[in-house]
Amino acid sequence: MKSLFDYPVLVNETFYKCWHILEYLEHHEDIDELDKEAIRATIMDALVYKGEINPEREFLSLSDLAITNNPSDYHYTKTPNVCGIPMAIKDKLRKECLYISAGVPVTMFLAKPPSKTLRYCVYDPNTAFSIVFEDFTFYEALYTSPTRGVRLTETRPFVEVEINGELYLVDTITKRIFKTSYFKECYNLEVVSEVKKKNFNKRQRALYAEQTQRMVKLADIITFYEMNKTFQAPDLAEQNYELERSKELYPEAWVEYEKMQEHMKLVFGDKKVL
Repeated sequence: MKSLFDYPVLVNETFYKCWHILEYLEHHEDIDELDKEAIRATIMDALVYKGEINPEREFLSLSDLAITNNPSDYHYTKTPNVCGIPMAIKDKLRKECLYISAGVPVTMFLAKPPSKTLRYCVYDPNTAFSIVFEDFTFYEALYTSPTRGVRLTETRPFVEVEINGELYLVDTITKRIFKTSYFKECYNLEVVSEVKKKNFNKRQRALYAEQTQRMVKLADIITFYEMNKTFQAPDLAEQNYELERSKELYPEAWVEYEKMQEHMKLVFGDKKVL
């Protein structure tokens, strides 16, 4: 038996609802079965993707927060019913800066925690997420909320993509993916309207091309993300991680940012400038 805290990928690089995943478990003792299922799948996805375990011989005991050799414990599966966004997809999204993501890496854009007071826009994150898939479907749908157990009265947008040969609905609010067949069965998904990429009309193709054009504007926005770091909120952990990762992938943007900071210091003197 090996503690989950002994795996750096779980301590530093794996997230659930924007928290470090193990910290989320430490601070949420009464999580429901859906969260447990999603967290198990997310943990195993990270460990297998990084080659940290042998999925044929090693298993997960969430109650013990450990990897075991007991076959009766949780098994890794490529197609879980619910999971956090898989690491393989995040690696692809991290390399994409788009007009619709405000010119920052899509992973950083998606890592925004849902607001408890303001309406959360789903259309833009759904569009940004779709960029690494050859085909996808945009849905407007009604369903029964997995967390509140009530039937929604307003349609909600989803993007559906194929992952490991299965169709998944992406929930960019909670940063989870749901197997479409599972979601339909358990949460009474009712599709109100849909449009597949391959069926886009001329106007839709032009709009999608405009929204997903590549552009890097990271230097202009780093100051905002650096300010967020000062709050030390646990649900900003993933955003802060993505900010650090951007230093590796977008060094030119950070050089530009530093030049901007030096210019600000010349203008404002000794006043603190982020």
